[in-house]
Amino acid sequence: MEVTKKPFTFTLKNDFNMTGFLLKAKPDEAFRTKTELSKELVRTNTTSNVKLKDNIDLTQEDVEKLIEAGRKTLIYYEANNRLDAYNYPDEFELLDLVVKY
Repeated sequence: MEVTKKPFTFTLKNDFNMTGFLLKAKPDEAFRTKTELSKELVRTNTTSNVKLKDNIDLTQEDVEKLIEAGRKTLIYYEANNRLDAYNYPDEFELLDLVVKY
C-alpha cells in the first residue's frame, strides 16, 4: 500500500480474538487480504471477523482513498498474521487491545 499516512503495525498471536478486538477497536473500515502484494482487499464486518454477505472486494487504490479521507482503517494480512491500523490517535491504547485479545 502506498499511502502517505504510516500505520501502526502489530504481529498477532495465532489464537488472536479478532471479533473481540474489532468490537473494542471500533474501526470505520476493516479489511483482510492474503499478503501485502494482493491487489484486492475483502471488507469485513467491523463487529465480527466474518465476510459481509455481499463480499465487498475493494482495490488497493480504493482502500488508500478511505485511509487518506481519515477513516479509522484496519487491514489484516493473513499470511503473516500482521495487522496495520490507520488513523488511530493512540498507538499504545491500540497495542493494549492487541495484547488483551
